Amino acid sequence: MFAVGSVLQHEAAASSAHERGVELRVLVTRPKWMLGQGATVLGTLLQVVALALAPVAIVQPVLAGGLVVALAIRSVRDRCLPSRLDGIGAVLTCGGLAVFLVAARPATGTGDQLPPWYAVVAAVLVAVGFVAVCSRIRRGPGGALACGAAAGVAAGIAAVLISAAVKTFGEGGLPHTLGGSALWAALVVAVVAQLGSQQAYARGALSWSMPALVLLDPLAAVPAARFLTGERLEPGHAFVWVPAAAVAVVGVILLARTGEGCRRPVFRRRVRGKPGEHDRTGAEL
Repeated sequence: MFAVGSVLQHEAAASSAHERGVELRVLVTRPKWMLGQGATVLGTLLQVVALALAPVAIVQPVLAGGLVVALAIRSVRDRCLPSRLDGIGAVLTCGGLAVFLVAARPATGTGDQLPPWYAVVAAVLVAVGFVAVCSRIRRGPGGALACGAAAGVAAGIAAVLISAAVKTFGEGGLPHTLGGSALWAALVVAVVAQLGSQQAYARGALSWSMPALVLLDPLAAVPAARFLTGERLEPGHAFVWVPAAAVAVVGVILLARTGEGCRRPVFRRRVRGKPGEHDRTGAEL
């Protein structure tokens, strides 16, 4: 659902962008963007259920698989076959992710503490500040990369706050949850993450913004979970999950290096032109 939402929102945001980014009042008039928002909301609801069933260190890395799905959807919509680099990147991402999820079990007895209010405030300030600073960057690959990274950090922090809110609900019920700081902070940071992702989509290709978002989400969520809820990975398995995580990162980077152009179109159009002229795929017209 996150992959579907990312592709649709990117298409809508890219067509509505100007030099400084994109305006929300313009996006809400685009049916494609609203449909993408619906898919993202559904994905968020499923993520909340997942965080109630498993630790943050297991749930958030799964979202890296959304990059492979998103780029596959993009290939279908663009009628463009994946390149060899795409295939290698997808295999490394999925393989490294699978090994990481098997080996990176949170240590026993961790992740049960509720964050104090000052830790929650600090987490919100980090997420909001990062997105605000990166949103000042102009359009281009650098802007897409920076805004995607900021959105990923905010999304990772939001996931930890959601996990804390779920634990609060389990201990004290709805009144205790509504009176706590984790739920409201999670809502604020989740909205900030969405705004950051829209700015990232508007500033450049999905091949730049999506990998940054996907990578920074779990990379921010794991230390944030250690800081806020005391969750830590099993150190005895580090010799397995650290290399596996590195392999997944390499796969994501390879997927990000594929570029914007289509080098293997499914259907090659024949367009008449002057002798010696070439189309964008390099074929002579």
